[in-house]
Amino acid sequence: MTEPPKKKESKITLIRRGYDNLVKTVVRPPRIAYTTEDLGPTLKALRGAVYERTDFEVVHNKLKLKCSRWAREGEPRPKKVVLYLHSNSSCRLAVVRSPVLATCACARAALVSFDFAGCGISEGDTVTLGLRERDQVEAVLAEVRRWAPGARVCIWGRSMGAAAALLHGEKYPDEVRGLILDSPFLSFRALKNDLIQRAAPKAPKCGVACVMCCLACSARRRTKGCNPTKVDCGRAAAAATAPALFLAGARDKLAAPATHARPLEALYKAPSTLLVFDGEHNSPRPSWVYDRCATFLAAALDDAPGLAAALLETFAEAPPASVRRSPRPLTSPAVATADLSD
Repeated sequence: MTEPPKKKESKITLIRRGYDNLVKTVVRPPRIAYTTEDLGPTLKALRGAVYERTDFEVVHNKLKLKCSRWAREGEPRPKKVVLYLHSNSSCRLAVVRSPVLATCACARAALVSFDFAGCGISEGDTVTLGLRERDQVEAVLAEVRRWAPGARVCIWGRSMGAAAALLHGEKYPDEVRGLILDSPFLSFRALKNDLIQRAAPKAPKCGVACVMCCLACSARRRTKGCNPTKVDCGRAAAAATAPALFLAGARDKLAAPATHARPLEALYKAPSTLLVFDGEHNSPRPSWVYDRCATFLAAALDDAPGLAAALLETFAEAPPASVRRSPRPLTSPAVATADLSD
């Protein structure tokens, strides 16, 4: 017996589903389920030293943020700390499934990473493209300052994490020694313009404006008062005080260098340099990029003021992109779908 043909969905149903997916893309991207066992062993040999992982929680706005610290064994109060901020569809697993942890070890720095609210296994249901995340960054840094008073701190952010780092610097200036900004976006407006240019270049402006207005209302409702469509990293860049190393993939279609990283770097008030490599938004970064990051972190976390700014001037042109193997597959099927190609 043949099954009856499925009823064709109406245009209204398709439009509603498409709009709901658009809202989820902004405030509720795919979430990664994992366990602390996926973070690997608590002790790890890196660059001639043993790093010990300590998991902890920070409560911000009644939400528990799941955090981890990797520090040299026997060094409870490190003097150099890197805070890594993941992208909107990733989590703190990114630091152990990529060369990020090893890169920080090259700079002889401790590494701290956490799941933003609404990501990974932290509490919360939504993200805000950096608006509320910047205050979560400050809450975690307050905990870092508690167990490592006087430590020199750099922030390394990717995509939404890079936006959160920039916005944090605007609201809390002079707290960090340097920034690594991987695949940052200029503003939500710029992201929207790029998307329309690719998907519907002939869309009427009045229709686009109507959709954006509805999107802002839906985002405020789902986030209980926050409007991620107002994110503007350009203004934050114009007020920056810490030297920054910008990174961007030449084939990045989500945050193309021409409309995001380059304008941001041009607006950036403090010393900065942009490195463009052969890659996409979520592709593995070439090994030479991590080499430059390690050199920059070591300079920014050094006692000598101005060393990082002077170093950035030597990063004029990047070497040719080198071929690099993709990260090895993750053991957990739930984790394997994550954006962990940092």
